[in-house]
Amino acid sequence: MKTEDFDFHNDSRAMPTDPIELRGKRRDSGRMIVLDRSKDTIEHKVFSDILDYFRPGDLLVLNDSYMLSNTLDFWYGDEVAQVIVYGHEPDNTSIIEVRSEQLRAELILRSVNDDQLTCTLLTRQPDRLWQAKFEPAERLVPALDQYGRRSDDLNPTYWKTKPKAYRSVYAKAPGSLEIPSAGLHFSTELLSQIAAKGIEMAYITLHVGATEVLSVRHISEEEIENHKVRSEYFEVGAEAAAQINRALAEGRRIIAVGTTVMRTLETLALHKEPKAPIQAQATWTDLYIYPGFQFKIVDVLLTNLHQPRSSHIVLTAAFASKEFVMRSYAEILERGDYEFDMFGDCMLIL
Repeated sequence: MKTEDFDFHNDSRAMPTDPIELRGKRRDSGRMIVLDRSKDTIEHKVFSDILDYFRPGDLLVLNDSYMLSNTLDFWYGDEVAQVIVYGHEPDNTSIIEVRSEQLRAELILRSVNDDQLTCTLLTRQPDRLWQAKFEPAERLVPALDQYGRRSDDLNPTYWKTKPKAYRSVYAKAPGSLEIPSAGLHFSTELLSQIAAKGIEMAYITLHVGATEVLSVRHISEEEIENHKVRSEYFEVGAEAAAQINRALAEGRRIIAVGTTVMRTLETLALHKEPKAPIQAQATWTDLYIYPGFQFKIVDVLLTNLHQPRSSHIVLTAAFASKEFVMRSYAEILERGDYEFDMFGDCMLIL
């Protein structure tokens, strides 16, 4: 399938740079486009209307990961070098950028803030990147959480003084290097209303990594089938697995909040029959979902509005069909009042 089939022009002004509540609005007040596959209809709503589309007994699956800072200072001889962490690999290494000159393999950098944390450069990668190893590995996340800063365009004042605005209200697991953004739309009040309607909630963890930060989601290949995504780490505990299996056995709808949840759940179901029980796991996924994929667990998807030629928009096309998804984006662009990307509006696919 041609990548150009998923292309469109999106005005950069439609991509806000700050979370909605830092712009004086409620989390659940953004716009939402609703695609109903059974009726072939498109509706334009506000997010708080999502309650109307949920049924008692539905299982809402949420990703409780939240985004860390990604930049630390390390000693490089007598100089201080910025180390930007872009992603983690299944072999316990990381992909980093070091903003310094005359680097070489096997060079050991020492943290400025944590005298026990080191970063050893392993092999040079394209675009000024390195494969590296942090030791002790368990000290990296606390160091990023306590001493780190962001290397991107996020407002540094807001990031330091109001970090919870960049997290879902149910987030509790630090580890992502980019925001699991679909969950940002839920307010505490709306979640209470959802629970009161009889919707069950389950929490899984997927730490968003290099697929996002390195723009791996952008497809440069001519054919979408030739694209590759990087691995990301996820955890599905025994409680969440039991909730999912009960919903599967009872024929209740499973709603994935975000492509991270979709990717995790469908990874658990690989090589199984549709609706077969899954097992609790803590591992890595390199699952790339594009049209032709057979979904085995997820019945409904909530996701943000995505960039053209992205692996995310291809995933939504796999779930709802290319024609339906691209028709919905044509309506979005024609209306001109939707916002894209992490802090923008969303799409619900029934």
